[in-house]
Amino acid sequence: MNWKKIILPLSIMSAVLPAQDFKINGKIPESGFSITDGSWVYERNVDIAKEGFPEEFLISAKAIKQHPKHRYMRGYNGNIVLRISAPGRITALEFGAEITNYADSRKRSVSASYSLNGIDYVTLGSKDFGGGTAKLSGKAELPENSGRMFVKLARNLEKNDRNGRYGLLLFQKIRIKLTGEVRKEEKASEREQSTLLKTVFPTGVFWAWELTGSNAELAKMEIWAFAEENMKTLRDNGYNTCWFVNFPMKEETQLKMLNLAAKYGMKVLFNTDLVSCFYDGISNLENIDLAAERTAARLSSHEALLGYILKDEPLMFDLETCSYFYERMKLADPRHDSVAVVMNRQSLSYLRDSKLPVICSDLYYFGGDKSTQIPSPRPVSQREITNALKSFGNAAELYGKHTWFMGQMFGDTWGRQWFNGRKVVVYPGSYLHWRMPTEAESRWQVWEALRLGTKGVFFYVFHPPVPLTVPPEKASTPQDKKKVAKMDRKAKWAASWKNQKLTGKIQEIDPGEGMLMAGGKPTPQMLATAPVMKLIRANEALLVNRRKADFPVFFPGDTETDTATFVSGKRWIGIVVNRNVEQKRTVSVMLPLNVTAVTDLGRGKSLAIEDAGDSFRKTALTLDAGSGVLLEAKFKGLPGMRFCFESFDQQKAHRVNVNRNAEIFHHGNFCADENRSLRLKKDADPSLPACALLALSNPKKKNLTYSKGLSRSKNGITYCLVRGRLKNASVKAAGAARQGEQSNFMHLANIKTADLKGSSGTIIQDKDFQLPAAVPHDTTALEFYLGKGDYIEDITVWFIPR
Repeated sequence: MNWKKIILPLSIMSAVLPAQDFKINGKIPESGFSITDGSWVYERNVDIAKEGFPEEFLISAKAIKQHPKHRYMRGYNGNIVLRISAPGRITALEFGAEITNYADSRKRSVSASYSLNGIDYVTLGSKDFGGGTAKLSGKAELPENSGRMFVKLARNLEKNDRNGRYGLLLFQKIRIKLTGEVRKEEKASEREQSTLLKTVFPTGVFWAWELTGSNAELAKMEIWAFAEENMKTLRDNGYNTCWFVNFPMKEETQLKMLNLAAKYGMKVLFNTDLVSCFYDGISNLENIDLAAERTAARLSSHEALLGYILKDEPLMFDLETCSYFYERMKLADPRHDSVAVVMNRQSLSYLRDSKLPVICSDLYYFGGDKSTQIPSPRPVSQREITNALKSFGNAAELYGKHTWFMGQMFGDTWGRQWFNGRKVVVYPGSYLHWRMPTEAESRWQVWEALRLGTKGVFFYVFHPPVPLTVPPEKASTPQDKKKVAKMDRKAKWAASWKNQKLTGKIQEIDPGEGMLMAGGKPTPQMLATAPVMKLIRANEALLVNRRKADFPVFFPGDTETDTATFVSGKRWIGIVVNRNVEQKRTVSVMLPLNVTAVTDLGRGKSLAIEDAGDSFRKTALTLDAGSGVLLEAKFKGLPGMRFCFESFDQQKAHRVNVNRNAEIFHHGNFCADENRSLRLKKDADPSLPACALLALSNPKKKNLTYSKGLSRSKNGITYCLVRGRLKNASVKAAGAARQGEQSNFMHLANIKTADLKGSSGTIIQDKDFQLPAAVPHDTTALEFYLGKGDYIEDITVWFIPR
C-alpha cells in the first residue's frame, strides 16, 4: 500500500475543510484565503475602476456605474456590508477604501465600522469630503468572538441628496485584511450543522409584527421589552417557533429579533427579499438570485433561524414561482429550507406538485353558528378539520413531504362592536364570521393534528388588534373613528351576501381575537394548549420521525374517541383523542392480544391492561374535553404482518373485487381534496355484497392469496378493520367450501354476469365498526355488505401472532 498517496490527500483535506468554513455573505471566496499553522488570513485588494467586485461582496455588475465618456469614472454607488463567518476567532481587521465624488462639490461623509453581532457597530474611521477623492483606512485588534463579524462601508447622505444616492458618488478601491485562528474541527462541523425543516417538529405562532406596537403601547412597554416578554410567554407554554410576517427587512432589526429568540431558545421563520416579486413582478432572473443571496447573507449563519417564508397563502398561479424560489434559496443557503402557509383549497396541489419539502395548511374552520362562509356549527367544524387533516396527511406521506398545521385561535366579527372590559358588545346588523374556539376546541385542534400525521403545529394569530373600548357612537379620537369606519365597511359587505343572517339585536360574546389578550397576557385558549405543546417538545424526535403503521394496535372503545397508530424507528406509538369538547370522559382503548404493556409517555407511567373477550385486551384512560394522550405499546414477539389495505384511491385497480351494484364516489370536504369511498348504487340490491376480498387464503394454492396461508394458522389471529359510515353494514366470512378451495377467488362470482352473488358464510361484524373483527381461521374470502347511506373508506386485514 502506498501510504504517501493516502497521507497527501488527507493533508490537503485538512486545509480545504476550514476554507469551506470561511464565508463572506454566505459565499466561499475564490481567492484571498489561506491557512498556515493553525491561523488563517483573508486579504483582497479591489480596484473597481479596472475590475468588478469579488463575488463574495454580493454586488451585481449592474450596480456598477460607468460614465458614458470617461472610463475612469467607474465604481459603485451604494453601501457595502461584508458578513463574515470564519473557521475560528477573528483576531484582527485592517481596511482601506477610496470614494470619489464626480457628481458635485457638496460636502458629505464616509465611514467604516464593524460589529460582532450585526446590531452594535464600532466606528473605525470616518471622513468628511466634498469634490474629489476621500481615502479612509483603519485597523483594530478584535475582542473574543465566535468567528462572526460584520464590516460596513457607508456613505452618510441626507434625505434630499439625489446626486449622492443616484449619481457618480463612487467607491473605487477597497482593501480588506482579516486574520484569525482555526477552530477545532469538531466545533466547525457543529457550526455548519444543517437545519432542515423535515428534521424538526415546530410548535409555533403566527406573529403579525404590525400588531405588536399597539399592544405594547396598551401594555405601556417599549416594543422590544414587550417582545421579550412575549418570548418568555411562548417558551413557558411549550412554543418554540415564531412565524413572522410584515417584519422589517432591515438587517439590524432582523438580527435583533434573532438574538432575542436565541436568548430564549426560540426559532424564527422570516420572509425573504423575494417576497416583493409576488407583488411587483420579476424583471429578470439575475435579480432573483441576487435577492436570494442577500437574504442568505443576512440571516443564514444565525443559530435562531429555522428557515425562510416564501409567501403567505400563495395561489395556484404562484405554485411554480414558489418552486423556483425554493431552489434559488437552496442554492444561496443549502443549510436551510423554505416554507409557505397555503390555504386549504391549494394545499393538496402544493403537497403534490411543488418542490417545497414542507407545506403548512391554515384551517380556520370554527365559524359563527349562522356563518355561510365558514363551517359551523361545532360538529361540522370538527368534521371538516378532520377530513382536511386526513387528506393532507395522506398526501404528505404519498409524496414524501411533511405537512404542518396552522390552527385557529382567533375570532372575528364584521360590524359595530366594542369591549366593555368583560365582554364584546356586538351591535345589530353585524356578521359573526369566525368564532373564537373554546379552550377544549383549541386543545383538540393540536391533538387531532397529531393523530392525523401533522409534523408541525402553529396557531394564528399571536397578537389581537387592540379593540375599541368605547361605544362606537361615542368614538372621538381619529384612531377610534377609523376603527368604526372599518367596522361599517365590513358590515356593509356582509349584508350584500345572499342568505347570510346578521345579528338582529345587541348581544354580548366572549372576547378573543388572538392567542394573547390585548396588552400581552395569554388567553385561556393558549394556556389550554400548553401541556400538549410541552409534550411535543419533549418527544420531538419520536414525533417528527413517525409514520403511519401498517395496521393499528390502538382501537377506540366508543364513537367519541379517535385513535391512530404510528411507527417511529422500532417504537409503536398511539395517539388517543377525546373528540368530545364539552365533557371530561373515561375512555376505553382496545388492544390486540399480543400487546403486553402500554406506557403513557406524557406521565411516564404504565397503564393497567386486562383481557376483553377472546379477541382483545383493553386499558382505561381519563381525558379532559378535547384532550388526548401519547402512548407506546410493547409486544410479546413480533407485532404482526399486514395482508391487505384497500382505500379505493384508484378508479379501476383494487385489491378487493367491486361488485356491479356498487360504485366509487367522491365526497369532498370544505375546500380540501375529495376522498374516494365505496357505496351502493341507487336502487341497488343490498343483499348482494358491495365488494369482496376473494383471495384471503386457499390451502391448495397459497401463492395466489393475500395471506400466503398465514391466516389459517392457529398460532395467531387475523383481524379485519373496515372504516367509513357503516350504520347498516356487515362483514361476512366465507368458509372453506369445496368449491371455494378448488377455484379460490372465483367461488363467489357469477361467471356470466361477473356479479358477486354472495355466500352463506358467517357474519363476523354488523356493529362497533370502530373495532376490527376477528376472522375465523378457515376463511377463504371476506364479503362486505352495505345499506342505504353507508360507505366504506378503507379496509385493512392483518395477522398478529399469539
